[in-house]
Amino acid sequence: METSFELHNRWLKSVNGALQRDRLLTDKIRFGPLALKKQRVLNTWSGLLMDEASLPDDWTYEGVLVGMRPLNDRHGIG
Repeated sequence: METSFELHNRWLKSVNGALQRDRLLTDKIRFGPLALKKQRVLNTWSGLLMDEASLPDDWTYEGVLVGMRPLNDRHGIG
């Protein structure tokens, strides 16, 4: 049985994967006319990102680290 930490972290991994996928799919060089519109991706994730206020206005380009941190259930052990 999964703990609440494990369940949360698994969900977070899935959400972060979707975020990275959306970010990568805005690349017009790679995907041409099939690329997602940057503004749509920015609007979709607005209000959901960790430390969003400290991110550049366009965080979709490569080299910008965005996402959410997993919970830590070690309780100070280790």
